[in-house]
This record gives sequence, structure tokens and C-alpha cells, in this order.
Amino acid sequence: MSLIDSLPRFLFPTRRRGVRWFREQLRELGVTAPLSPGCLEEFVMNAAAAAERTLSPDVTYAASLRKHLLERARFIHHWTNSDGNVPQPEMTEFVAIARKHLLPRSWTIPETGVTVSHRENAFGVPERLVVKSARNSHSPRPLNSASDLPGAEILTDLKRAGDKS
Repeated sequence: MSLIDSLPRFLFPTRRRGVRWFREQLRELGVTAPLSPGCLEEFVMNAAAAAERTLSPDVTYAASLRKHLLERARFIHHWTNSDGNVPQPEMTEFVAIARKHLLPRSWTIPETGVTVSHRENAFGVPERLVVKSARNSHSPRPLNSASDLPGAEILTDLKRAGDKS
């Protein structure tokens, strides 16, 4: 046991040493997802609070902190390498931290199958929506040239009005 491991809680450099240990454990587990400094620090401080709560006389604070940091590192490994639900209810605060700092998750695309869909008259206009004109005398004329387009007469009138000025 090193001197740093035997330090009491109030003398232990939790932030600096905890972040270093946490990064080492993440590296050992193969976590490649980028974690922000704020995310690392929040997980370390969460582990420090848990280590202080579960401190026993026969275990040092440093050993307890390492145990809790490993638990959080395993959670991050699971979180970043799968998209499944986290089943343990005691990990809800870890999930809250992960979501707060937008930790990336791995996505799996489920197998898809091809299904044939037949739509008989799905895109037809229903009869109740068809409006018939009152006069049958006005039938649409066929368009044979650009001068037959609607609005062509208006454009020629505007051109004539512009030539007079």
C-alpha cells in the first residue's frame, strides 16, 4: 500500500487522483467514447460520496473509492457499447449523469423484413369530394402551345401597357 492510499478522507486528493484512476479504469475496459472533463468529475464526485457513505473501519478510503470508480467505469462501458436498458434501479443516478453530459450510445439496427402492401384505391379521390360544375358548357381546352396557357392573355396585356409609356 502506498502512502497516498493510506491517507484519511480529509487529506486525500479526491478530484485529481480520482479522475486519474477513473481514466485508467476506462482505458482498461476499452471505453473509447469521449467524456468531457465535467462528466469525469461528476462521476468521480459521485463515487467519492458513495465511498464515504460505505466506508468501513477495515477498508481505506482510497480502496473504497477505487471500488466505486470501477463500478461507474463498468456502467460507462455498458452505456457506450449497447443501446439496451439499464436494468439495475441503483444505476438511475448514473443514467442521469450520462444523459446530462450526453454520453454517446451505440445503436443496433434490428433486422428488417420486406412486406408487400397492396393499395387498391388508396390514392384515388373519394366520390364525396368530387365537385361538379353547374355549367357543362365550359370544358377545359387542350393546351397546344405556350400561348394557350392560363395567364398568357394577361401577360400580353401587361406588355402592351408597358409599351405605351
